[in-house]
Amino acid sequence: MPDNYLKYSFRWIALLLTMLMASCNKPNKTEATHFNIDSLVAKQVVDLWLLKAALIKEGSIGDIRQDTLLTSLDTVRWKKELDIFSEIGLVNKPAYRALYTVKDGLRDASSNLTIREFETDEELPVQSLKLFYLDNLQKLRRIEALIQQENALLKTQQKLVMEFSDVYNKNVLTSYSIEGGQKMLAGDSVHFTLSGTIQFN
Repeated sequence: MPDNYLKYSFRWIALLLTMLMASCNKPNKTEATHFNIDSLVAKQVVDLWLLKAALIKEGSIGDIRQDTLLTSLDTVRWKKELDIFSEIGLVNKPAYRALYTVKDGLRDASSNLTIREFETDEELPVQSLKLFYLDNLQKLRRIEALIQQENALLKTQQKLVMEFSDVYNKNVLTSYSIEGGQKMLAGDSVHFTLSGTIQFN
């Protein structure tokens, strides 16, 4: 067999191996560094509307407390209720993406769920994000995110939580909570909580 033919064959084999390795590695990296919260929220808005879900809201600011029952919510109202969770999507911002350490396959000590975790030591709007799932991210069960904002007048920190369960063969939001504090730079701190429990017929 001619030497040129052997050299030509080895080059093609090397090129194919390189392409295969690249195609295997690239999706894992993309999957591990992206979480499409906007798509998730949009799907929940439609599913909750189609399921005619009701919402019980409990909120407090300092010593003031208010409870509300909401029924017959349309997609516009559901979007408004869940809009704050879109802030989690800042982990995907190109300028921030490389500043997060991403760990996957972590075991949750209090359940049978697996965790994908995003963490940073930088002063970013999303300080941490945890995705709790069963088997894969299509079976998402819980989201926890720590959000902070600061400007010349105030500093705010919030913990956002979303809980999901199987409802009528759909992975649907069943409760959420927002807890945090707001401090005026020249004043006192205010603690606030907001929780939502979703009811289905």
